[in-house]
Amino acid sequence: MTIIMNIARHRQEFNAMVAPKTLITGASTGIGAIYADRFAKRGHDLVLVARDLVRLETLAAKLRQETGVNVRYFGLI
Repeated sequence: MTIIMNIARHRQEFNAMVAPKTLITGASTGIGAIYADRFAKRGHDLVLVARDLVRLETLAAKLRQETGVNVRYFGLI
């Protein structure tokens, strides 16, 4: 039983690493932020890109807390 549980746990970890993610550009405000919110509420893991890093960090934290999805973000200079 323990072996089966360990295999299941590792499979879940692997699936989380390779699971498709939704890329949203311009995600810190406007339509990009709206799409990020909608996709997160539907359970999509996200990769967010925008120029305003502070807003991006705030949005990522909010989406993680509200929906539990994985959110990665990159700020552009």
